[in-house]
Order: sequence, then C-alpha cells, then structure tokens
Amino acid sequence: MLVFNCTKAAADFFTTKKKGEILSPVEAPPHKTIHESIAESVAISNAYADTEPQWHWLVHAKKIKRKNILVVMEYQSRFSITLTNLKKGDELAFLNQFEHHLIVHSHEIMTLVTDAPQAIEDSIDNYHHQHQSCAFYLRGDRSVQSHINDVFWHFEQAVYETGEVLQDVDLIGFDAYVNDIIRNLKGGKDYFFPKREFLRYWLSHYGNCSEKEADKLIEILREKERRQVQSQFDDILEQGIPPELQNGSDADLEQKSKIVSLDTYRKKQTKQPSENFKES
Repeated sequence: MLVFNCTKAAADFFTTKKKGEILSPVEAPPHKTIHESIAESVAISNAYADTEPQWHWLVHAKKIKRKNILVVMEYQSRFSITLTNLKKGDELAFLNQFEHHLIVHSHEIMTLVTDAPQAIEDSIDNYHHQHQSCAFYLRGDRSVQSHINDVFWHFEQAVYETGEVLQDVDLIGFDAYVNDIIRNLKGGKDYFFPKREFLRYWLSHYGNCSEKEADKLIEILREKERRQVQSQFDDILEQGIPPELQNGSDADLEQKSKIVSLDTYRKKQTKQPSENFKES
C-alpha cells in the first residue's frame, strides 16, 4: 500500500466541497508518527507473507504563480517527486501523475546499474504487484519537511530563472537535480544522496536483490559518478586556467575561488520566496 502522509496544506489541496458536502480522501492516521506505522507494517509483513507492505511518502502543497505545486518525498531516502498542473481535489490525477513520474525515475536510475531490460521490467512489475492500494493520512514529519522546503526553494529559483512553472520533461530533469543534492539527518553521522538511497530501496524491495547485492550495485553507481566528475574536471584542466585567474597571487586565487561557493551563500539566505512568487 502506498501511504501519502499529507501536511495541512496538502490535505487542503485534496479537499473539495460539493453541494455543501466536504469531500476528501485524507483521513486520521492510525498512529501518531510514521515510524510507528512502519514498525507495525514490518511486524505484520513478517507474520503474514501475503500482506501488502506499506511505502510511506510525505506530500506538501504550495501555490507558485497561482498554480498548485506538490512535492512528494519518500520517507526514508528523501527522494522527491515534484508535480504540477494538478487541479484541487483531483486525487486520481495526482496518483496517475505521481506513478508515471515514479516509474520513469525508477527506470532511468536502474539503467545506471544494469543493462538488462528484463530486470528493470521485472522490478516495475514487482512494484505494481506489491502496491495495489493507497491511503491518505493527515500527518507530517518535521525532519522530512525541512528537506521538502529545500526542494521548494530550488523549484522557486528554477521558476524565477525560466519565468515559467516547470512541467513534463523539465520536471523529470528538476527531480534528477535535487535528488543528487547531498543531505543529512539530524543526529546522523553520515551524509547521503537521495538518488542512491532510493535505488537501494528499489533494488531491495522490488529488484530481487539481497542487501549485499544492492550494496554492490550502489558501489557501481558511485564509481560511475566519480569517473564522470573526474572526466569533467580533466576537461577543465585541459582547457587551461581562465585568463581572469592567471598571474594572480595565492591570496588573489583564494579570494576569487570564494565566488563559486554558491552552496555556502544559499545556506546563509533566509530562503524566503521572492516578491514574484508569494503564495496566492
């Protein structure tokens, strides 16, 4: 079962009023926290092999340029999917668009670690077999929400730069970008990439991989990405040092290098939306 844990804003998006009757798929959760629901689901799955497992996502909604934007983030990996062009109260369109994007991402990420089309198709079939129902709960998570807020910030920047709300293939590209941003959890020791953690989950639950086999494939992806970065770096070196950085002192080079520290700059910002993108 796919479980969509909705913030109040998301719950409001899924709620409509027709002939005086309030209609909404969102209901009260069976447990206060997502962690409790996952623990119970695992216990039941271990006891009954034919039980449909739960896969938890969080949903948050905002209006940007008067359009509904939803970010759906996987609870464990923090892998996110951004959806646009959705009408208020249309949960069926939401489910269709979400699953379409999910399958596209899964297919693309799987191709990074395997050249066997049948293995990819089998994993998608396993996903469909394991999740034949869904539930919407009014429940959030503070840690996941902080990462969702960051995704929205990047989305607003993309809209500011292009002047348009992203859609279709541009949304897939945006998701690929934000899922490659390194993240960490409060109290956690290690940093992680959502794309890699999502792939690990997909391989373990739908790809018929053991934990050791999944780790091996993740290592293949890590090495492939390392070689790609190294290749890009080598290309830069072959092109030579930019003229503006030539004949400078070490102090000059150090000062100029600070110009490209965009992540440091962004972290110092208030992350408030610009005047052009106030919620309406």
